Amino acid sequence: MRLHILGSGGREHAIGWAFAKQGYEVHFYPGNAGTKRDGTNHPYEGEKTLKAIPEEDIVIPGSEEFLVEGVANWKSNVFGPVKEVARLEGSKVYAKRFMKRYGIRTARFEVAETPEELREKIKKFSPPYVIKADGLARGKGVLILDSEEEAIEKGSKLIIGELIKGVKGPVVIDEFLAGNELSAMAVVNGRGFVILPFVRDYKRLMDGDRGPNTGGMGSWGPVEIPPDTIKKIEELFDKTLWGVEKEGYTYRGFLYLGLMLHDGDPYILEYNVRLGDPETEVIVTLNPEGFINAVLEGYRGGKMEPVKPQGFAVDVVLAARGYPDAPEKGKEITLPEEGLIFFAGVAERDGKLVTSGGRVLHCIGTGETKEEARRKAYELAEKVHFEGKIYRRDIAL
Repeated sequence: MRLHILGSGGREHAIGWAFAKQGYEVHFYPGNAGTKRDGTNHPYEGEKTLKAIPEEDIVIPGSEEFLVEGVANWKSNVFGPVKEVARLEGSKVYAKRFMKRYGIRTARFEVAETPEELREKIKKFSPPYVIKADGLARGKGVLILDSEEEAIEKGSKLIIGELIKGVKGPVVIDEFLAGNELSAMAVVNGRGFVILPFVRDYKRLMDGDRGPNTGGMGSWGPVEIPPDTIKKIEELFDKTLWGVEKEGYTYRGFLYLGLMLHDGDPYILEYNVRLGDPETEVIVTLNPEGFINAVLEGYRGGKMEPVKPQGFAVDVVLAARGYPDAPEKGKEITLPEEGLIFFAGVAERDGKLVTSGGRVLHCIGTGETKEEARRKAYELAEKVHFEGKIYRRDIAL
């Protein structure tokens, strides 16, 4: 069995690294300048690419676009849900209505399809105002604003397609929930699932959770969660999979619950139908063999065992100046000889590595304690050089 990974980011590199470490042959579509260190890169040509992959191999879509596009509808050896189920991530409106329909705990919400509707419905909420784009927006589709007028202005631009390039349509107005965010991810087959180690990620660009939302500036794990909270999280997974079954589908793949722990209860902020990024980089590092076993058993419909973390891991993301709005590209990268680094926005030009995206590299530190893992991650981050390098200094504090 060979592994075929769709995508080109740090998450995809981390998954491939874990499988390659266990001796599997790994192929990336299209991959990046770093993934070819752990496998072979190929161009991605949609359905044509999928149909050329042998049935006995396994296909893992890294990012959500592939699943929303319908890769799991094209081929039975894709470890991911069909596009009808992928709407849980592809449409925030569908996801919120799904949760309401099946009694799944989430924030109170309204849907606005026009600027006029937004102006009317936002009065049912108090600041800070949370507005979410309905469709995929690459981590940029959530606005959290203190001013009602600014929320109406930016939310209206989101609806008519003037705020984020390529994003337009209805928005969700969510009640703001204070608390601690948590990423809960599981390997799923039907109603059966096993939750992967809990990881905390950092969405805002700057220290102290300031600045714009990003795809994620770092993460650490495992996060210790009280047993009674874990039980409540398991109930959220179970209700979700029950709801998918009631809709007439079977879920197979990864399921991610973006949670807010509010007044002792976990609330679902969002669904992802794939692994998170940068959480994956931490999860696979904590126990590569355990992660692979869970994935393979989930794929085959076998007995999935819990993935027990071995020590701690911290991921510090190095981003390009101008991220997330207009990251600088083409800056030459110098790397240390040692250390675990997953590649994301990196290309090769004239035999040299250069920046090619917003999040450039993931610097990983591991250790017996969180403090040791954090120290190693930051020592590694400081040894990487490229013009305009930016990163948060408070990951895992």
